[in-house]
Amino acid sequence: MTPSVPKRVALLVMLLVAPMSLMPTSGAAAGGGGAKYYVDASGGDDAATGTTPAAAWRTLDRVNATVFQPGDEILLRAGQRWTGQLWPKGSGQPGRPIVIDRYGQGEKPEVNGAGQVADAVRLHNQEHWEIRNLRVSNANPLGGGQPGTNLRDLRGIGISGDMGGQLNHFRIDAVDVHDVTGEINWIGGDPAGNRPGITFRTGWDRSKNTGGIVLRGLVADAANPGSPTVLNDILIENSTVSRTSFAGIIVKQHTGSNPGAVHTGWGERASRDDPRFAPHTNVVIRGNFITQEGTDYGCNGMYLTGIRGGLVERNVVYRTGTSGIEAYYADDIVIQHNEVYETEQKAGGADSNGIDPDNGTTNIVVQYNFVHDNGDGILLCQCGRGFGDAWIRYNIIKSNTRYQIYLHSNRGATAYIYNNTIVNDVSDHLVYGYGNFLQATYHLWNNIFYSTRANASLTTSPTIDYESNVYGGAALTIPSSDTKPVVGDPMFLGQVTGPYGTAETGPRLDRALPLRVASGSRAVGTGISVENNGGADYSGATVYNGPPDIGAFEYRTPPGQASESINGFVHDQYGRPVPAADVVLESHGKTFTTTTEHDGFYRIAGVRFGGHGTLTLSKADYVPATGSVTVALGGTTRHDVTLVTTRVDGTIQGRVLDERAQPLQGALVSVLSGGNTVATSRSTVDGTFSVAGIPAGEGYAVQARMDGRLGDQKASLSVTPGQTTDAGGLLLPLETATAIQEHTFDALPVGPFAGGTNGWQVTSTGNAVDVVAVPSETDRSVRLTRTANTGGTPGTNMTLPFAQPLQGLVTIEARVMRSEPYVSGNNWFSLPYVYNTNGAPAVSFAFDKGNIVAYEGTTSRILESYELGRWYRIKLVIDTVNQRFDLSIDGQPRIDDGRFRNAMPAIGSLSFYANSSNYGSAYVDNVTVAYGRA
Repeated sequence: MTPSVPKRVALLVMLLVAPMSLMPTSGAAAGGGGAKYYVDASGGDDAATGTTPAAAWRTLDRVNATVFQPGDEILLRAGQRWTGQLWPKGSGQPGRPIVIDRYGQGEKPEVNGAGQVADAVRLHNQEHWEIRNLRVSNANPLGGGQPGTNLRDLRGIGISGDMGGQLNHFRIDAVDVHDVTGEINWIGGDPAGNRPGITFRTGWDRSKNTGGIVLRGLVADAANPGSPTVLNDILIENSTVSRTSFAGIIVKQHTGSNPGAVHTGWGERASRDDPRFAPHTNVVIRGNFITQEGTDYGCNGMYLTGIRGGLVERNVVYRTGTSGIEAYYADDIVIQHNEVYETEQKAGGADSNGIDPDNGTTNIVVQYNFVHDNGDGILLCQCGRGFGDAWIRYNIIKSNTRYQIYLHSNRGATAYIYNNTIVNDVSDHLVYGYGNFLQATYHLWNNIFYSTRANASLTTSPTIDYESNVYGGAALTIPSSDTKPVVGDPMFLGQVTGPYGTAETGPRLDRALPLRVASGSRAVGTGISVENNGGADYSGATVYNGPPDIGAFEYRTPPGQASESINGFVHDQYGRPVPAADVVLESHGKTFTTTTEHDGFYRIAGVRFGGHGTLTLSKADYVPATGSVTVALGGTTRHDVTLVTTRVDGTIQGRVLDERAQPLQGALVSVLSGGNTVATSRSTVDGTFSVAGIPAGEGYAVQARMDGRLGDQKASLSVTPGQTTDAGGLLLPLETATAIQEHTFDALPVGPFAGGTNGWQVTSTGNAVDVVAVPSETDRSVRLTRTANTGGTPGTNMTLPFAQPLQGLVTIEARVMRSEPYVSGNNWFSLPYVYNTNGAPAVSFAFDKGNIVAYEGTTSRILESYELGRWYRIKLVIDTVNQRFDLSIDGQPRIDDGRFRNAMPAIGSLSFYANSSNYGSAYVDNVTVAYGRA
């Protein structure tokens, strides 16, 4: 199998990484040949010539009144400060840019807009400019007012054009932009969340225009827009941007979304080949430090939209809001060698991700980045259109608090996620997605998924392809699509610790080097080959060194090491792992011994280079195997072995438990084949049973019975020679279910449903959860009504927690109804969700946009449409022992033996709720919880 990445993306990477004349380069253009003008805020004179330090000008007004010529330089005296706007006129020419820089000794000269001008430094309908070594700010004082009332349409450096055509060559180098109090306008969202300085649902052109460094295509007359203005050949490097809102760096194009405007579509993409799309071109952002620490209004570190052909590299993005680096309506962007960390939710933003290939993006390559301690690591949100593709490879993704990888793209989008090292130690999720966003195509190959938290989710769906990944750390549920999983410790060399990247150090990519694997790791040589893979790993080493490795690093023998490892997998003739086999190596007069692990893996370390060794493997009931191996400098020697078993029978084992998952002793256990009893046994004091000597074959069933209890059976079991088949838990509940809780709500007063009533926890911030006389005055129910996006993650919610978590066989029933038609927007009401003790949903059932929906595993399924005003009886029979559930609606089976969405060894709570922008109402009545099968 050789999965392929399109060659044009690989070519793009080479073009962007290699020094090319087509891409921006640092340094002033040679051969300027113009005049030099000096500006001194304390000792200058506007009546002077300005052409020498002794005859320097004094004010920005004098500079702004001058039309400069190609090759001219505007030099501001170091250590000086000006208040107002710097907007010199004129344009340079190819090879003769106009340069703004400093002269003299001391700190960088500062231009402070003081919140009184839209752009502290401005260029408009100009080209061939270079701006260097300035400090720029534009903060409107709060003056003791309410927070956010000082936010305005402000930028530090603003470069724009509205004349149509192309404007070329913009360099911003070694500037420090800080404290810009830009307003926060969001494209969508709920206006109910508006507050001073923050406005939702403003549309495309009004949103996300403010920040530290902003480059935009505009129009002079929105009703008569003419032709697009495209900015070409942009370089922003070696700079710092701090405490600026909305963003640190923005590149954006006009599209005509405001009222009364002609919709041009220049800044958006309705399709991959949308002819109206008029992106900016050749954009490079590198070597910068961007932080929004110290402001509650700082959102995206970089917001790059309306771009074709870009390179974002070697930046540090620290503690910004919403997204560290976000591409939106963009094509052919490489994001590499960046460190993005501690992104958080700010200013009403819903996200907190490190890197985000978002809506309408194509050919986005995210590689060699260190993405850690954010809310989400990588967000794949090609979610507004039915197209998009991204390549996520050779990154270190670690310790993100919500999802390490968040799958959130629409059907028609494709993501290739391979050779990343993903470490989770703070979340219940490694890979997460939900609903229709699992209909996009995702390929996850050759990744190390390592979690210290058990059962961290690895979301699956029919369009998610896992292949040849390492699953290590705590117990994880291996996706069934991974036909070549490698399960076990990847053997990292050490722990990742700080300090992390700063403005002085740049990205500390080296801090992730302890996540390289040791000699003989099961990640070495067990991956699959990927064509056009970029050619290098996270550390820059060439791939591949022998068979492909798994993870962000390709293993090589470290310099000075005099020995290497031999490893491999041992299987029988049926392809099954052979654990606990003895492995003996004779090499250089030395004997090495070990045994195979649970998956047949073995490792012998410290074998000297050169010469042949003899490897012997043996185990009772298997034919011994002997072979010759050689250890050589360069990498681990891989040697797989087949041991032929001589056994012709096997064993079936399992446990018999009651409805509360307690062991049952003395249950009769029968092994059946074709309806005939093959063998019997009795369960022991701890509920276990084991039946040996079962002839190898398919189609066995195991049945357990006990007087006074319902029986249970497991079918379609296979018995293989010399192996033990685990039948799992057989649950024998009492013939009559035992009620735990019953809630009719009939005796409660009409009005707000108070939290704490009969053990219910209620959240209704800005919305309503009420007891209502529906269906009648004597048969009351609870109505959840949601009209505003408030109340945080719990949303509009009634939750029934279980102080003593429920284990075993549990039946949950409820009557639910919706009465309002779906009109637009979101409409998802969870009726109910059932959660594990960590708060992760395991069984999910909802009414959404006219459909009844449930998760089977991690796949969202539409079960049927619903009728408005009709009450539906929902029954969930949940088996926490075998991690399965049955679902019926009005007595009709809809899901039989469905898998949990997330592991749930015990039920922690159940909730009826809606959150975020899901609006409408739903009714809940007659909630019952019982042990056993009701």
